[in-house]
Amino acid sequence: MEKTIQLFKDAIAGEVTASAFYSLASEVTRDDETRMVFLSLSSMEDDHAQDLVNRFKAASGVPDFDLQAYLDALIKEDSGVDVETTSTIRNGTPQEVLNLAISLENAAKETYKKLADEAIDPDLKQYCMDLAKEEEQHASELTKTLDSLNMDSSDRPGL
Repeated sequence: MEKTIQLFKDAIAGEVTASAFYSLASEVTRDDETRMVFLSLSSMEDDHAQDLVNRFKAASGVPDFDLQAYLDALIKEDSGVDVETTSTIRNGTPQEVLNLAISLENAAKETYKKLADEAIDPDLKQYCMDLAKEEEQHASELTKTLDSLNMDSSDRPGL
């Protein structure tokens, strides 16, 4: 049971970090379209965190743990983007920022796969599998954007 709680805590912390990452990236970028993508991703990550808490509460066979209090504490502590990542967002190349974003999405995908493996409740299991797929899609889209940076601006697909 302790492993399950830790996986849920990791998932929530990952969502809080990703939301903070995308929020900061949206503040730094000079491109309005990219700003909107980052803001959208930040909002999605916030939604994932809260929805995960709600589904955890409603699921059967999960350990007794106040995941909402854990999420609230993370938000209150403003635990999100570390100093090194903040520096990369503010001073790094678009490629470096996108590589960080891709790594966040891939880490979230793996966490949700592990949660799906551990979940007893079938609805929670399916939800975690769906989130893993969604995070994989985010990583794929960010990878396409990263690849497009080497293209002439007129050949780039829209974000």
